[in-house]
Amino acid sequence: MAAVPSYRQLAERTLDQTAQELNAMPQGTVSTHEIQARAAKGQVYALVAATQALLEIGDVLRENLKREGPQ
Repeated sequence: MAAVPSYRQLAERTLDQTAQELNAMPQGTVSTHEIQARAAKGQVYALVAATQALLEIGDVLRENLKREGPQ
């Protein structure tokens, strides 16, 4: 069984997916609606990646606080 990926790894994968989506943007004469839809999709991927990164930061901070114990 494969190890469960960290939020950081998930965020990296999601950002890669975002880059792929934006790089796949058609060139030349393209409908405005298609460009808007693709851009919105890229924004959603980026938001998910940012959320995953924040969850990773929270997990790291929580773990460090547990190690230090009450002050």
